[in-house]
Amino acid sequence: MYSLGEMVLQRSSFIHPDSFLLVHFTIGESLKMDQQIGSYIKFSSKDRHPKTPFIQLEIELCPLLQYTLSRSTHDDDPRPFVFIWSPLNDGYSKDEFILLRHTSEGKLERVHVPDATLDPLDMVHVEYPSDLQELEPGGSITYCHSLPRRYREQLEPGETYELVWTGTKIPFWDWGVPSDYVESRLTASPTQPDLILPGGPRVTFTYEQIESPAFIRRQSTPPLLPSDRVQGAPILSVELSGPKIITPEGKHYASLHVRYHGGPTDQPIIFRNHVIWELLRSYRLESGLWELQEGPCGCAGLFLDDPNITVNVVEDEGFITLKPGEYWSRSWIILEDIYGWEVGDIWRYRFKGGTVDWWDYGGVDEHVDTNVQIPPHPWGR
Repeated sequence: MYSLGEMVLQRSSFIHPDSFLLVHFTIGESLKMDQQIGSYIKFSSKDRHPKTPFIQLEIELCPLLQYTLSRSTHDDDPRPFVFIWSPLNDGYSKDEFILLRHTSEGKLERVHVPDATLDPLDMVHVEYPSDLQELEPGGSITYCHSLPRRYREQLEPGETYELVWTGTKIPFWDWGVPSDYVESRLTASPTQPDLILPGGPRVTFTYEQIESPAFIRRQSTPPLLPSDRVQGAPILSVELSGPKIITPEGKHYASLHVRYHGGPTDQPIIFRNHVIWELLRSYRLESGLWELQEGPCGCAGLFLDDPNITVNVVEDEGFITLKPGEYWSRSWIILEDIYGWEVGDIWRYRFKGGTVDWWDYGGVDEHVDTNVQIPPHPWGR
C-alpha cells in the first residue's frame, strides 16, 4: 500500500461504485447544435500540414469510453511514425476534452472542470520501445477508460451531456519505429511541423445515479494460486517491493522481481515477459473497496490492431533467460505510473498470476536462431 502526500496530477480513474453512464446516441444533430459545438473546436483537418501523417480520433461508449486513434490507409507517406500522446494522459490533462450540458432551452452550456496542472515536457528519454507508440498506414490504437474523476464530479443525475474532443497539436513525433529511438531522446523538432489531431468527435450521454450497480464493475478473474501450477512445468514466482509511504518530493520506486525456482530439470529457460506486465495491477482504495485503475500504460485498457512481427527471442527485450535460482528485476517511478492521486489516497500493486504464452528450455546459446511471431506492441496478445 502507498499513502500519498499531496495532489499534483490528475488522470482518469475507474467509474465510482455509485455512478453510471447511460448512453443515448444521437444519429442526426441539428445544424444549430453543430454550430455551437464547432465554436469550441481548436484544430480541424484543414490545419494539418501535408507532410505529416493523417490521423483522427473516434469516441464511443461501451459502456466505458472507448477512444480509437487511427491513421488513414491512404496516407501521403507510407513510413511508420512514432509519437508520445494518449487521450487519457494528454487529452484530459490539457482540457482538450470538454463537457457541454444540454439545457432546457435546447442550448449547450459548457461545464467548468477544474484544471489539471502538469509541467510541460520539452523532451522524452526513450529507454524501451514500449515508451513510444507507433502507427503505420491503416493502423489503429484503442484505449478504454472511464471519465476522469474531476469530470465525473461535475455531472448531475438526469442531465444530458456532450463530451467533445476539441483537437490538439502533438509535438513529440517522428518517422521510424520505436526500436530506432531506444536510449535516445524524442524532442519537438523546430524544423518539423506539429502533428494535428483534428477536433470534432463527440458522444452524447445521460448521467444517472443508481444504488448498487454491481453489473458495471469490470469482471475480474480470480488470481492464480501455487496450486494452479501445471505439474512438470518450470516454477516461476513474482515478488513486489516498494516503500509504504511516499511523498511528491524525490523519486520513489516500486520493483518487480521474477524468480526461476527450477523444474524437472536444472536447465535454464527462456520465456516471453508479456504476461508479467499484463497482469500487474494498480488499485485505489475508494469507499472501502479496491478499485482497479487502468490506462494506456496499464496495458489492460489498450488494444492495438497491427499485423504480427517476427523477432529473435535472444535479441528481443521482451524475452528473459534465467537459470535456476536467478531472478530478473525491473523498477519504475510510482508517481509516474499512477494518476489522479489525491491527498491521503491509498494505493496498492498486485500481481494476479498468469500463464506464460511462450517458453522453452535452453539459454542464449541454444536459442540464438529461434524466431517467433508476436504482436508489434508490448500490450498485444
